[in-house]
Amino acid sequence: MNSVLTIIASVVPAFFVGYGLRRFTLKWENRATFAKEEAKLQAEQLEATVSASLDGIIIIDANGTIVEFSESAERVFGYKKVDILGKKMADLIVPERYRDAHNNGMQRMRETGNANILGQRIEIEALRANGEEFMSELAISRSRSSSGDIFIAYIRDISEAKAAEQALRDAKDAAELANRAKTQFISAMSHEIRTPFNAVLGILDILGDTKLSGDQKQLIQTAEKTSQSLLRIINDVLDYARISSGSVKIINEPFHAPSVFDDVYRLFAMQAKDRNIVLKIVGEGADNVHLSGDPGRIRQILMNFVSNAIKYTRDDTVELIIETQKGEDSTHNLVCKVKDNGRGISEEEQSHLFDEFYMVEDVDTRATEGAGLGLTICKILTKMMGGTIGVDSELGDGATFWVNIPLMQTDKVIAPTDNRLPVNTIKGKRILLAEDNATNRMVVSRILEKYGVDLTVSTNGVEALSCLKTSGFDLLLTDVFMPEMGGKELVETLRAGGTTNAKIPVIALTAMGDIHEADELKAYGVDRVILKPFNSKDLIRAIGDECTSYEEGLKYQDNVEFDLEPLEMKMSGGLIDGLDADDLVEIRAQFEIDLSEVTLALRDAVSSQDIELTQRASHTLKGLAGLYGLNALSEAAALTNSHCSDDTIAEMVKHGTRAIKIADVALLKLDDLFKSNGEAA
Repeated sequence: MNSVLTIIASVVPAFFVGYGLRRFTLKWENRATFAKEEAKLQAEQLEATVSASLDGIIIIDANGTIVEFSESAERVFGYKKVDILGKKMADLIVPERYRDAHNNGMQRMRETGNANILGQRIEIEALRANGEEFMSELAISRSRSSSGDIFIAYIRDISEAKAAEQALRDAKDAAELANRAKTQFISAMSHEIRTPFNAVLGILDILGDTKLSGDQKQLIQTAEKTSQSLLRIINDVLDYARISSGSVKIINEPFHAPSVFDDVYRLFAMQAKDRNIVLKIVGEGADNVHLSGDPGRIRQILMNFVSNAIKYTRDDTVELIIETQKGEDSTHNLVCKVKDNGRGISEEEQSHLFDEFYMVEDVDTRATEGAGLGLTICKILTKMMGGTIGVDSELGDGATFWVNIPLMQTDKVIAPTDNRLPVNTIKGKRILLAEDNATNRMVVSRILEKYGVDLTVSTNGVEALSCLKTSGFDLLLTDVFMPEMGGKELVETLRAGGTTNAKIPVIALTAMGDIHEADELKAYGVDRVILKPFNSKDLIRAIGDECTSYEEGLKYQDNVEFDLEPLEMKMSGGLIDGLDADDLVEIRAQFEIDLSEVTLALRDAVSSQDIELTQRASHTLKGLAGLYGLNALSEAAALTNSHCSDDTIAEMVKHGTRAIKIADVALLKLDDLFKSNGEAA
């Protein structure tokens, strides 16, 4: 028994040891098998992912050798995987001009472990098997394998997308070029059409003031009405073209609502009377409301409404109804309605009224003129101002066109316009006209000479500038488009100079056709813009207003006197006594420069009532004038200088203004001054 137990005791441990070893071996064998299977599964999943990727995937080792090349990469580059594995990527898909940089980057990465391109998405040219380059989007990541670092490149062919982007850019550039050409064409056509119209209406205006028979007056009136009708059609076409090109802008300025409606009433009152129509305004609390908006565009909409109402109404009443409805905060809804008692408009016609080129067909009214754009323009302008527009009508019961525009209220009060012509204000004024169109020169000359203006005429900007350098003027009238030098350059050059005319008022006469576009002229130094065609009364009022404003600005104080007629301008006892003619010519040029500069400095200082600058400029002027023997000027400058203090600003301004005027006269008479001195010598 003991021997059996001894045997069992010796065998059992060996059995359990062997059993445990076998279990351990099987366990690790299973783990190894599982790991192989997992690795195989991962490899299959990776291969499936690479195969399914729309981007080309290329895997290279640290030496730049291709170790994997996806099916998408085959499609992108045109290589077969079997032909490209084991080869250098740079030699196959990197354009030659980039290969040195690529190889240097790989070398730097191997030495330092740094690769700047990792984690970025870049666009770069790549090379196909057939030698064709294409734009690609490239992203590279780094991973580790049993044999070291590997780099996975994801490459997408974006050549078609880039071509599409370029096509869009080209189309955009072409559209902008076409739009600029369209805008330039519109501007040119506006000028070419309106310029002769200005001459036609001007001649009719002049003829209307002559002695005519009853028949002749009727013919002129008919011609004026026909011209105005044609002009309205032209305005609609040009306005629509400008809106289409995006060159129309909405402005904001304070205005008194009733003034806009009064203007519309005056424009159409006579036309309504001729058709036996009573035109009346119905106000609903609008008299005391001052608003901020674009009165020109509001007036344009109402003119269209009233014109159509008169056109389609017979022997009845047309009402212009105005309401101002209080909104939130400081806003008001300006509601304008034009109501007629015409034949009415059907629902079908109403649905198309604001469409482009649409005109209501009617046996009785189709003969009236129009381009079918007026209401379309009104709708666009209303939308640009943030408002709404529409019509309420039934057949046989008239129509009411309405517009509702939200506007801000303003406290600024607009002074009423004085409609009297400022005849006495402009009589004797020295005015320079720059106009290249012979007919317009003739018309404007006739108008101004009729009111006693001392007119000088030039045919372009170069001639005008020459006149401005040699003679004094009270105002410049200039066309915008002229040969050799246009109105913009003329005014800009005038304002930049130091001549006595540098600050005179400038009125631009332009056929551009849009006062909003014409506003840019003010950036060149233009004070007022008059659109062609204009009538004589508009021109005379504008000249009177600008001359009056300029003179008031020059006076600074009510007690400043400008009567310089008794002043004897001569040089005596100065530097130039005894000089010969050649010396005088040379000195004259430098003296003109010096006197112009110091006069300009004094003018700016006095206008701003800057005591220190006035003291400095008057001191310089005193010395300069005394040196050349201009005693009257030197004395005026000395008086100015002696009153440069806080207690005597009024006197400083008074004497400074007189000194400036004397200097201006001296500059205009330099030739005579130097000539007389030379003769005396």
